[in-house]
This record gives sequence, structure tokens and C-alpha cells, in this order.
Amino acid sequence: MLLITCNEIFNKPWVMKHRLLLIILYLIVNVVHAQNKFERESRMRSSEVIAKARTYVENLFPKSKKIKWYWEENLQGVSIEAKINENKKTYSIKFDTLGALHDVELTQKFLELAIDVQQNITNYFQNQYDRYKIRKIQIQWIGDPDVLRSLIKKEETNKKYTTRYEIEFSGRKNKDLESYESLFDDGGKHMETKQIITRNLNHLIY
Repeated sequence: MLLITCNEIFNKPWVMKHRLLLIILYLIVNVVHAQNKFERESRMRSSEVIAKARTYVENLFPKSKKIKWYWEENLQGVSIEAKINENKKTYSIKFDTLGALHDVELTQKFLELAIDVQQNITNYFQNQYDRYKIRKIQIQWIGDPDVLRSLIKKEETNKKYTTRYEIEFSGRKNKDLESYESLFDDGGKHMETKQIITRNLNHLIY
């Protein structure tokens, strides 16, 4: 088996000649990834989903006939996602391609959030944008699969998990109107914002 190390690659004459350009391109691509969100979803048949993920979701929603599976491509890679409409809410349960649970998201209305969370989020938007309109709010849970199962079933748990709020919105700043997604912690403190990219990603990178 032929193994080539990074040092061997960078010591090649043609790489040495263009090393600075390659580093600049690498940095540009990583900045683009950090500042933007791009997702492309395609439907999957239940039979195409890895058994570990399918079993987890079907055990949570045994009576649901509306489990929809998606193959999702984004700037970080690919994932598998189940979407379920239950009691006028939408659950999104995301796995990696091996069936390991990544997170659970549940749609929320703004007034369903805690008062202090509402105020902190409102303060952020008012300070950062001339105008804004919230389009979708999801509470995001990250933790052990058994803990997230309890949360979905609205059972008490004393085990640790992470709560965040993911908000899609349109915002106007300096006369430019764009679509964004912001992430807030469990107290409503802003963590990050990414611009949502809807056009061809190749135009963005190249």
C-alpha cells in the first residue's frame, strides 16, 4: 500500500511553487463554509435507511404513518434525517450515515419560548438588523439517544443534554435583504449566524 504524507505532498515541486495560492484557496473555502449554510435534500425510501436509525425513529413513533426520510447534503458533509408531523409539531431527527444520532429538532412558536429567551433573541435581532422577520424556530436537543428519547416522549430526565434554538429569518442590513439562520443557546444568547445559500454552490466557491 502506498502512503503519502502531507509533508511529502507539500514538498512536491509544483506544490511548493503554488503553496501560497493553495493556502489562500483553502482559507477562502473554509471561511465560506463558516459563514454560509447550504443544504440539499432528496427523499429516501424507508428500506434505504440504515436499520439503526430507522429502528430508533419507528420505536419512537410506532403509530405514525407519516415518517419521511431524507438524504441531506451540506457544507459539512452528508446526513440522514427523519421528519415526522405529530400533534401539529414537526420533529426532525438527524443521524450520520452510520446511524449514530446527531440531534433532535422540534418546531416552536416564538411565544412558546421562555420570556427571558424571547427577550434576549429580540434584543439581538433589533441590535443587528434594520428589519427582520422570523420564518421558523426549532428547539434543538443534543445528547445521549436515551435522553433524547425521553425528551421526545415528554418524560422527566435528570441526565445532561444540550438545548439550543435554531432560527431561520430574513434580515435587512444596510439595505440588503438576505435569508439567515442563527443559533442561540438555552438562555437565548447568540452563538452564530450563517447566510442561507439557495443558488448554485459552485458559483459561491469558484
